[in-house]
Amino acid sequence: MIYALHPFPRPPVNPPDTQQPLPDIRETLATRPECQNERAVPNALLLDTIVDGLHDIGVPFYITHCHEANGDLHLSVTAAGEGYEVAAGDELRGGLFIRNSENCRFETLVCTRLFRVVCENGALMECEKEQSFTIAEDGVPPGDWQMQVKRIIQLSFDEQHLRWDFRRFEATTNQIIITPYEFLLQLHAQRLIDDDEQSAIQTAFQENADFSMYGLINAVTQTAHQHRASDQWIRAFEIERLAGEILRGDHNLRAYDYATA
Repeated sequence: MIYALHPFPRPPVNPPDTQQPLPDIRETLATRPECQNERAVPNALLLDTIVDGLHDIGVPFYITHCHEANGDLHLSVTAAGEGYEVAAGDELRGGLFIRNSENCRFETLVCTRLFRVVCENGALMECEKEQSFTIAEDGVPPGDWQMQVKRIIQLSFDEQHLRWDFRRFEATTNQIIITPYEFLLQLHAQRLIDDDEQSAIQTAFQENADFSMYGLINAVTQTAHQHRASDQWIRAFEIERLAGEILRGDHNLRAYDYATA
């Protein structure tokens, strides 16, 4: 189910949304039994930590996504101010992504997320170790996990780090992809994407007619948007994470070296 995270705003819509306001997730969780899984971070406590951290970042933002179902939480936050333009009308903004499972169905992840305004998609940025914090599915939350969450929140809206992430993306606009089909076959062979995702990414890449690595990454994140639309939240953010991995150079298409030039 989709929630609000009070007291923070959701993205503005035009025309204004006339539907009933979304329920607040912390108020909803307060009515449920407490999490009894000693190996898990309780979502209620995690959200309290997030709210405290967001109060301290000093820049305007809104809650892009807040979804919870059966103890699985997915949350993304996006800066509301002006970001950086890759091209005219194509703006990137800083932000944050957090996921957590009280049933330990997947690892807890807190990381920087770069948001592309024109298509309302994002890529999870884990290009440097300090950009993310994880707790493995079979791990135990460390004693300083709340401090780590707040550290990532601060870093995700830091102007210097945003500028560096923007340069990484900007570099990809100059890297032309000669054989996107073969690259997608490679991702498919590694079971990183399935048949439908491969087809959707290829179609989006061709229809958008941006044959750079930047265009390929955007085609990948466009597929993530489709997963969210069909309520497949876990898979949606796995695809956004894949987009960040491609940028990082994990799958034999490097943009990182261009960004350092």
